[in-house]
Amino acid sequence: MTRPFEILALAAALASTLLVNRAQAAPPVQGFIVQLQGAAQHLRTVPGMNGAQDANALATSQRWSRVLEGTALARETGVSLHPVGRAAQRLQWARPLSAAEQARWQAALAAQPEVAWVVPDTREQLLQSQPAPDDPLFAGASPQWWLQPVSGSNGLPLAARLRGVAGVQTGWARSTGAPEVVIAVLDTGITAHPDLPASRLLPGYDLVSDWDSGSGRGYANDGDGRDADPTDPGDWVSAADQQADASRFGECSSRASSWHGTTVTGMLAAGSNNALGVAGLDWAAKVVPVRVSGKCGATVSDIVDGMRWAAGLSVCRRWANSQDATAGCAEWAPINPNPARLINISFGAAAECNAAYQSAIDELWTRGVLVVAAGGNDHAAPSRPANCSHVLGVAALNRDGFKANYSNFGAALRLAAVGGDDSGGRWGALLSDGGLLTLGNEGLEQAGAGLYNRHTGTSFAAPMVTGVAAQMLALSPGLGADTLLQGLTASARPHVRSSLMAACSSQNPGRCLCTTTTCGAGLLDADEALRYAQLHALGQGYQAPNWPVVEIDTPELQQAVALGPDREAPAAVVPPSEEVPARGGGALSGSAGWLLGLIALGAWVRRPLRRRSGA
Repeated sequence: MTRPFEILALAAALASTLLVNRAQAAPPVQGFIVQLQGAAQHLRTVPGMNGAQDANALATSQRWSRVLEGTALARETGVSLHPVGRAAQRLQWARPLSAAEQARWQAALAAQPEVAWVVPDTREQLLQSQPAPDDPLFAGASPQWWLQPVSGSNGLPLAARLRGVAGVQTGWARSTGAPEVVIAVLDTGITAHPDLPASRLLPGYDLVSDWDSGSGRGYANDGDGRDADPTDPGDWVSAADQQADASRFGECSSRASSWHGTTVTGMLAAGSNNALGVAGLDWAAKVVPVRVSGKCGATVSDIVDGMRWAAGLSVCRRWANSQDATAGCAEWAPINPNPARLINISFGAAAECNAAYQSAIDELWTRGVLVVAAGGNDHAAPSRPANCSHVLGVAALNRDGFKANYSNFGAALRLAAVGGDDSGGRWGALLSDGGLLTLGNEGLEQAGAGLYNRHTGTSFAAPMVTGVAAQMLALSPGLGADTLLQGLTASARPHVRSSLMAACSSQNPGRCLCTTTTCGAGLLDADEALRYAQLHALGQGYQAPNWPVVEIDTPELQQAVALGPDREAPAAVVPPSEEVPARGGGALSGSAGWLLGLIALGAWVRRPLRRRSGA
């Protein structure tokens, strides 16, 4: 017979499992409250005083023994049962459980035919508003408006209107993340920043392969090819580069280093509630930096291998460089010991999804890995890989909820999220919002001090979705790629409406009204997505709210419309071919015929808002 203390230990383990977020505002679960089917109410009796009651107690004990044996909790030590309520028992245990253990135990208990219901015994908090981190730039004079609750109306100034945001701060009341969740950021690599805790980063890898040791030049820009160091050495292109190696850099645009990977990682994992700088979307998830882009962008082959390595699959570090197909790989990269469940790609090219992408993405999909990709910044058809099957492609919105000036649009995209709105287009001077405030670096070429600046682009709309998906996994680790996609789209708010604006189309590609056929299912909503995850963890179905209609009719929009369309319809466009002959290690030819594969889908604004000495 299972003893009561064994039962309680098991319940406690289950409670910890449901508390998916050790770093979130809510305290840890202390146990589970479980009631059996047809359980009799607790009686104030002493064992041995009443034979019938003792028999009932014995029967109840035997039922609990079957439950514990059926869930394997009987083999847990330190478990005890405490009567609670009318007829339930509180299971308690001595050790905390991981989020995965909590979810597993709760599911195991709920699956037992003897169990009527099971709920975590949480510590309820004062009914204050959503968690507000103490990061000074979260709600300061130049706040992180993109993390704050949905709010505003037509009569308020632009700075007070947040109808396009995801309401991340509202969602934090449900979860701020869990350290068991792993996100891979495929980008330019990573740099140190005082507001990016090293504890949030897991060992990454550098998959940029192009480096000529003889000439000392290459896109990798770090002295070698693929290696275990994902540090971003800078992706600047100078006139000296173009003159010294015109075959590589001749058709690349001159530019300063972008530090794009640091910015995307900062959106996801900047230190939160640490009284420093800004906050991140997720307060606990771990990030694996995977460097796939160097100077002039990223090749498709490096991105494909980056996706596979991030998911824990084999990739080659150094090739045999032989025409003999049997020579294969001279040296294999080590397997990623921390496979990611989410992969964020803020790169893309104006071309159809190809077989190289799709085969890798399909392989990841079957392993439960969701790829989130930026939709592109050409106010045209979605870029790849956002237009591939089994990818969650993201369009960018401004803070009022309609499409940002630059964002691509089309049926391949699955969701829309704020990405900041720049000053481009006829309406930019009236409607731009300055961009999303997060981490940056002051270095023009090589890395300098960390700073905070603003960014716009679908590059930064994509991690909005990735961050919310990570919090969903914190609440329900059993979500697969398909159910994550389903939950994010089913919980989306409807696109905003306006009698002043036209819908997005090839004839109206600038700022425009999104629909479900141009910008996905709707606007990312963090709180509803997390509610979906909570219900999924309990095995319950989700029903979307009866959303109100949001009609945009602001003084700024009225003035903007009077200027004419935000962007004129483009001249006849020749669509890119599906497959382009590869040059330089699998890079794809672009419209200019050069070998840049993919470019970062975001704009960078070098405007430090706050700099700290020693950064």
